[in-house]
Amino acid sequence: MKEARATSRDLFTLRETLARLEPGAARQANDPPKPEEIFTPPLHAYALDPQRALVVGNRGVGKSFWSAVLTDDAALGKIAVAYPRLRLTQVKAVLGFHEAAGKSDGPAPSAVNLGHLLKGGLKPESIWRGVLLNAVRVEAQLQAPTTLGDLVRWMDVNPEGSESALRAADQYFQTRDKIFLLVFDALDRLGDDWGVITELTEGILRLALDMRGFRAMKAKVFIRTDQSKDDSLFRFADASKIRTDAVKLTWRRTELFGLMYNYFRQEISCSASLARLYGAEILSDFDFDLLEKEETVQQQLFYRLAGEFMGASAKQGRTYTWLHDHLADTFGETSPRSFITALRTAAMHTPLPQTTVIDYQGIRAGVQDASGVRVEQLKEDYDWIEIAMKALSGLQVPCDPSTFIARWKEIGTVAALRKGAEVEARRMPLEVSKAAGIAEDGLLDALSNIGVVEYRTNIRINMPDIFRVAAGIKRRGGVRPPSARGD
Repeated sequence: MKEARATSRDLFTLRETLARLEPGAARQANDPPKPEEIFTPPLHAYALDPQRALVVGNRGVGKSFWSAVLTDDAALGKIAVAYPRLRLTQVKAVLGFHEAAGKSDGPAPSAVNLGHLLKGGLKPESIWRGVLLNAVRVEAQLQAPTTLGDLVRWMDVNPEGSESALRAADQYFQTRDKIFLLVFDALDRLGDDWGVITELTEGILRLALDMRGFRAMKAKVFIRTDQSKDDSLFRFADASKIRTDAVKLTWRRTELFGLMYNYFRQEISCSASLARLYGAEILSDFDFDLLEKEETVQQQLFYRLAGEFMGASAKQGRTYTWLHDHLADTFGETSPRSFITALRTAAMHTPLPQTTVIDYQGIRAGVQDASGVRVEQLKEDYDWIEIAMKALSGLQVPCDPSTFIARWKEIGTVAALRKGAEVEARRMPLEVSKAAGIAEDGLLDALSNIGVVEYRTNIRINMPDIFRVAAGIKRRGGVRPPSARGD
């Protein structure tokens, strides 16, 4: 890389771009992004492959985003170019369930309707087969009842006729060289309690397995990490065929930095400033495609954007790795929203650096802000987490697991969660609901399963900075919580 020739104006342009970044709210599967908003990490191709039924991901990694992309023609056309092997131009995708089901067009039934059908004695697998037939009925020109309840009952009393209709639909798509994809998202919204959710989720997984037998009709099931670890969902015959073939949806470090550089790429003036910072004589000499996937190039350029060290020397860490590592959960994963939040805060942090776009002080402040955003993000899926985390304020990690458990018992955290479940219709953690022993052990397992707590040894646990800071939990040498920083 040549010596940087960027001017103060270039630094200002790049800083302003970072400061304008919008981390974005959680996307619903029926709300597709604009094509220009889509970034296509190479490894996400596996999650979008119509032949891979189960996709597992934590909060904020893009399950609903990709559900929306798959079911929107314009967005699907954009990613079809990026992932040519998948032949996505042949895909016709429809939502079988999503967060706003019942409030928008389409065959996806609402949680209320699903509960009504279950109470009426209909089996979950039968309900979802009805959803499938309803989804293909119009396009494949099939004769069948139009309401879901009537359709499921008709299928139950006419098994040969319903099977013949589904085979005809499969043949319809096959002869037109199309793949029909039934997409399921937001499975934690299937009902108000884990009993109903588990029952309906198992039905979806059974349907996904059965659809492997079709040539041109497949299922795509996006599921949360904690739910995917529930063994009770996979106790039916041949469930391992779905589970062992599952795709884990994650963002690698290179992909997150590629996302940042892609933002710079969208504006010509910003692209030119970045090229000059890189040392390119003219914009055409600058290879953005390489920058979005080659870690060595990303790292060298980020050092010019942010400085190399998180302090006076390498002892404090290097900015490129430090930023990602301190935003990661216990699985080593960082969400795009946390990453963008940290960069935006770093760009607005004062005093402004004179020779770089951002600096290590801004990055530290960015991680602090991202911690609060990440916990708020988790609360959207896990409404119990605020009570569980608030009770741990003031503790220090790493520590013995009994330290967390003792605090929860002392404050009565599990009792508060149960009261919330009764009075405010809040759901208990899945692991607590199914705990056979001490409820607080289940609560610790719940935090572990979503990447908030990690077991370093059998007798020591830790909490990453991305959660620890917002919770007011201390760690020697770590990013300080807001109260400790005087902010």
